[in-house]
Amino acid sequence: MGRQMPTNVTPQYKEAEARYRSARTVDEKIAALEEMLAIMPKHKGTDKLQADVKARLAKLRRDTGKKSGARGTSHMVPREGAGQVALVGLPNSGKSALVATTTHAEPKVADYPYTTREPVPGMLPFEDVAVQLVDLPPVSREHVEPWVFDLIRRADLVWVVLAHETALEDMEEVRVLVRAKHLEMVPWSEPAHLPGPSEDEATAIPALGKKALLVVTGLDRAGGEANLDALAELLPWPTVGTSVVSGRGLDVLARETFTALDVIRVYTKEPGKAADRERPFTLKRGATVSDLALIIHRDLSETFKFARIWGQEVFDGQPVKGDHVLVDGDVVELHV
Repeated sequence: MGRQMPTNVTPQYKEAEARYRSARTVDEKIAALEEMLAIMPKHKGTDKLQADVKARLAKLRRDTGKKSGARGTSHMVPREGAGQVALVGLPNSGKSALVATTTHAEPKVADYPYTTREPVPGMLPFEDVAVQLVDLPPVSREHVEPWVFDLIRRADLVWVVLAHETALEDMEEVRVLVRAKHLEMVPWSEPAHLPGPSEDEATAIPALGKKALLVVTGLDRAGGEANLDALAELLPWPTVGTSVVSGRGLDVLARETFTALDVIRVYTKEPGKAADRERPFTLKRGATVSDLALIIHRDLSETFKFARIWGQEVFDGQPVKGDHVLVDGDVVELHV
């Protein structure tokens, strides 16, 4: 962005800014700037940054003829819950049926292809949190709107949804299609990092690695189990087999998705009161007390003096500073 970033922006903002820096098209830049503006902490310390982002966004919209506030081709879906998961698959892979069954969203579900034409978000519950699923139009060798790949690029995790009958072939087809847009699906259990281009490929655009979980649908149909076993032998990826008819694998899918997002749940309490166990905060693994304070209130990260922690790796009520790294299940009491 050309100027030093304030230290009190969230990790999510930093990720959006990284996407802006690596964007290769105007639509990708607009999408990243829209997200940066939406999640940026709003206080005096970010006034100049807000103005800078708005100016860059306005210029790009003028250049492309898009009006301020228009969705345009970016179709940005504001991130909610513990993380955002983009559903990627070929026509009739079962994406929309999964979203309809596991969330309260109502995507159009039919036996013919291309029934999904717009992004359809829904919230997948897991224990005391929820994960945002975004159903996308299918990818294919036919025309796919650029905003589909924008949403894949911004998501925290990808579900590659595969019909069990043709899972192996469909997986290869999906990988070819997203590679054409400089994206590479990688197993979520491995770092989403790809080696740089070789000397002969010095001018090539490196692909962006996206953490992915394979979701095989239709296990209630004939041959489902056998095809799932064969896929596991041929393609050593984290894979969950599912059936929206019987409910097979849906609980496992929710748990695996939460694990793949690599986030933690943190609970808060006021002095002298019980912890609020109803609405935990979700943060990226490695987040600190200061990161939590910033999410709670835009000014709190600068005003709190210390915190007390209850959890598995501390003694009850242990006082800590802002740089203390939190773990899943911690209870935090902030003191100003």
